[in-house]
Amino acid sequence: MQNQTIIGSNLTTPVNPVERAIGDVIAMQLAGIAYCSLTNNVASTLKYYLPDWQVVWSPTQAINGNWAFIAYNGVQYVIAIRGSILQFSWAAFDNWFEQDFNLLEQTSWNYTDDPGANPMISRGASDGLNDLIQLTDANGDTILGYLMTNAVPHNKFIGTVGHSLGGNLATVYSMYLRYQILQAGFQLPTIFSVLTFAAPTSWNLAFANEFDSSLTNTWRYYGMLDIVPFSACDIIGLGNLYPPPAPAAQSIYTTYKGTRITLAEAFDLIQAVITASEIYYDSAYFPVNSQRGAIPLNTAGQEYKMTYTDPLARWFEQAGQQHDHNHYLDWLGGTGAEVVCR
Repeated sequence: MQNQTIIGSNLTTPVNPVERAIGDVIAMQLAGIAYCSLTNNVASTLKYYLPDWQVVWSPTQAINGNWAFIAYNGVQYVIAIRGSILQFSWAAFDNWFEQDFNLLEQTSWNYTDDPGANPMISRGASDGLNDLIQLTDANGDTILGYLMTNAVPHNKFIGTVGHSLGGNLATVYSMYLRYQILQAGFQLPTIFSVLTFAAPTSWNLAFANEFDSSLTNTWRYYGMLDIVPFSACDIIGLGNLYPPPAPAAQSIYTTYKGTRITLAEAFDLIQAVITASEIYYDSAYFPVNSQRGAIPLNTAGQEYKMTYTDPLARWFEQAGQQHDHNHYLDWLGGTGAEVVCR
């Protein structure tokens, strides 16, 4: 296989877009193809866009909306984790924070080499991880079971990818997988890579530090005008995200907890609630790849045409466009690589 089919084999932190981690377009395609599980078109879509790859493991059903598949190209196994099904609106955004993502509660991270450092993740990330752990295919194999049989003993390269909440869960699942491999007495594969796109943050500094020091072939890609990667760490900044002529959050009204306020004020209130939670747990959210491997996309600030007339709907329409996985492919330079389920 050629190097460009190996996800995450570049050990340097790229600066020039053409020097980014080898395989980032393929990684984003795999993350995008995971959404095709909603129409049962994963295998056919994978064959269309990436004919050198094949689905070797997929679950019989999702658990609480969480789903993933494993693809293989003869050299590397890649776990592609599906993102959340988020229709961009104020109601969906609010629900995402308090229920699906659940940043308001934190729990200890138990798959650690240093429990004394007190690594913690959000309750939502913990629940999502537990769902992924329980997924089984038609043979009763879990993701871990399949890889421990087919990949790990043979030192096959392993990669984990995901977009949106899929990127968030790719981060925590990779640390879980690393822990299980080492606990079983194996060495990590020569290449164990993690490439996430538009992933929100839901872990504290201790977790982030252990991730960064334990898994070095990792990259976190984020759009500069995408609200999701900035959630938890910079919610207040979301109110100032879109420059004119895009709709301004300071002049758009919504209802939050029964009170009519501006969208910017609503973001401020969410931040206040999360900050209070962080103080309660003595655990503040902190991004991974803070020292290397964080790659901004859409640095030119490209905005997209909006069709709605209602200001609130227009704001979240722009948010949806900025978060779209195919726009991430465009920003990566993957001309003609946009994924349409087939």
